[in-house]
Amino acid sequence: MADQDMDKLRTELSQLREDMHSITETLKTMAADRGEQGYNKVKDGVDHARDNAKQAGKAIEHQIEEKPFSSVLLTFIIGLITGLLVQSRR
Repeated sequence: MADQDMDKLRTELSQLREDMHSITETLKTMAADRGEQGYNKVKDGVDHARDNAKQAGKAIEHQIEEKPFSSVLLTFIIGLITGLLVQSRR
């Protein structure tokens, strides 16, 4: 009777090992899929941000070409204000 119980225990332990291996493999696959999805989302976000930055750069370039004096004056004023703010903090 003890031999039958030991055999049954060994069989159940063997099945448990197989189940744990299967669960581990499933979790690995799920983690890899999630990681790939996350990477793709980040990549898409970076591509979108890059496109927006290019469009903004072109819009600024166009604005400067259309109104060069206003652009220089605005840049000067922004620099002056920034300088005053930095100087007042010292």
